[in-house]
Amino acid sequence: MTEPNAPEAPVGDAKDWTWVTRRQCPECGFDPATVSTADLPELILGAAQRFEVAVERKGAEERPWPQTWSPIEYGQHVADVMSVMTQRLGLILDSEGAGAEFDDWDQDAAAVEKEYWKANGHATAVLIRERAEAAAKAWAEPQGDQWGWAGLRSNGSQFTAESLGLYFAHDLVHHLHDVAG
Repeated sequence: MTEPNAPEAPVGDAKDWTWVTRRQCPECGFDPATVSTADLPELILGAAQRFEVAVERKGAEERPWPQTWSPIEYGQHVADVMSVMTQRLGLILDSEGAGAEFDDWDQDAAAVEKEYWKANGHATAVLIRERAEAAAKAWAEPQGDQWGWAGLRSNGSQFTAESLGLYFAHDLVHHLHDVAG
């Protein structure tokens, strides 16, 4: 149930974004061919630093359009993405190559449940930094064959640890594009 003073909900994104692990995104310019698994920790930390700046800018709580998240709302989303993708990597690694399964994550439901629009810019920056540090540490752990271990999302999308990392990296880069970060 939506709170009476909640802003208009953004139009849900039902696109299958898994293609960004194989080819360049025309919207944000992310090119998976230019990112190696060794780049992931630094990419995560670098994106987090840029998000920290974006969410603390003057007016970061304002939505550019009624159905488009504010930079702070995007920051809250990105902090959750960092957590979700790191948990999924953990499931893949914990499976020791036997294959992992993970549920779909409803980003729109998370935004409503956690009331992203009420978040404070500074608190969001701190949350992003904390989750980025944990994510960077986790994404530095896989080695060798572990990058090929698989995970299956409940909608049937299959990822390896490597392709999940590219998917995650695209999400960060794309949302930086969204907030002009």
